[in-house]
Amino acid sequence: MRILIIGGSNSLLKGGYVQGLAEALEGYAQAEIVQISVGATTSLSAIGRLHESFDGRAADVILYEYGINDAGHFAPRPGGAESWLMCFHLLLKTAARLYPSAVFVPLVLAQQHHFSMAVQNPIYDAQIRAYQELALPYIDVRAWMSGLFLGRAPAWMYRDAAHYDTPHATSIIGALVAQRLLTLKAQNAEPLASTLARLDLLSPFAKTEVMYIPALNLRQFVSGPAEPGHIANRLMTLDYLRMLPGSRLDLHSEMFPLALFLKSDPHHDALQLELSTTDGLAINTRVATRHADTETLPFIYSSIPLPLLWSHSLVMRYGASRLGVSVPLEAGGAQTGFDCYAPGLPQAPQRHLDLVGLLMLAQKA
Repeated sequence: MRILIIGGSNSLLKGGYVQGLAEALEGYAQAEIVQISVGATTSLSAIGRLHESFDGRAADVILYEYGINDAGHFAPRPGGAESWLMCFHLLLKTAARLYPSAVFVPLVLAQQHHFSMAVQNPIYDAQIRAYQELALPYIDVRAWMSGLFLGRAPAWMYRDAAHYDTPHATSIIGALVAQRLLTLKAQNAEPLASTLARLDLLSPFAKTEVMYIPALNLRQFVSGPAEPGHIANRLMTLDYLRMLPGSRLDLHSEMFPLALFLKSDPHHDALQLELSTTDGLAINTRVATRHADTETLPFIYSSIPLPLLWSHSLVMRYGASRLGVSVPLEAGGAQTGFDCYAPGLPQAPQRHLDLVGLLMLAQKA
C-alpha cells in the first residue's frame, strides 16, 4: 500500500500520527509512506507539492490533512468557506489527474479550541459537507475524540493550541487512520477518477481550469539577473528560480495567476507585484516574501494566494492577465503580505526571491 501524506504540521510532527500509522499497519499491510506535507500554509500549497513530488508512480491512498491550516487562514475572512471550497476542489482535480487510481481520504483534525463538537466551526462544517457531497471516505477525528471524551480534551491531548501531543494522542489517531485504511482496502474504495466525475457534476468550480507552472519553465519570461537553484532536505526536494535585485518576470496570459509558490529563506524581503486584467483589475504593490518561520528554519516552502492581498476572497472572475513580478533594487517598503509573512531582516547581506512555481486559472465558457 503506497500512501501519500499531504498535510500540515500535524502530519510532520516527530513521533506524530504518521509514525503511529506506520506502527499500526505493521503485520497487516506492507506500507510505503511518502511524505509530501508542508506546514504553515493552505491547501493551495498542497497543489504545488503534488506536482513537484510527482514521479510517475501510482499511489493507493492520498491522505489529506489541512483542516486546521485552512481554518486558520480562511475562517477569519468573510466568505472563507467558499474560498476553502475552491482550493479543495482545485486540489481534487489536480490529485485525480496525477493519481486517478488512488483513494482520496480526508483526515479531519481540530484545534484545541474546537475539540468539542459543541463549539461552532464554520470551516469544519463546510469541510464535512463537501466530503459528504462527494462521498469521500473521510476520517473525522474531531467528532470521534469529542464523543469519546464527552467534549473535554484530556490534559495529554494537545501539545499546543494547534498540535496533538505525542505519544498518546498521536498513537490513537495513527491507529484510527490505519484501521480505516485497511477497511477501505478490503472494500476496494472508489478511486479518484470516479470522484472527479462526480466533482464535475457538483462543483461550482467545475469550469475552472487549473495549471501549475514550475518556475524553471518561466525562465524565458525573466529579464535581469536570475539563475536556477536546487535544494533538498529530509522532507522535500525543490527546484527554483533565484531572482536577484533588478530581475523581472513578465507574463501575458489568457489565464489568471492565483498563487505564487516560494522557497522563502532569511534573504527574502519583498517583490513588486504588478497585475492587470481585461476586466479592469489593476494592482501595483510591494509584497513581503520572507516567511516568519525562517527566523528558526533554513527555508520554508509556501504559497501566496494573490487575491487575498487585496480582497477577502479567492473567488472572482479569472480572465486574461498581465503579470509582472520584480525584485526591487532597494530593500524594504512592503505594503502588504499574506499570513505568516514578515518584513525582511535588516542584516541580510544578500536579497533574492526564490520562485518555485505559479498556479494559473482560467474559466471555460
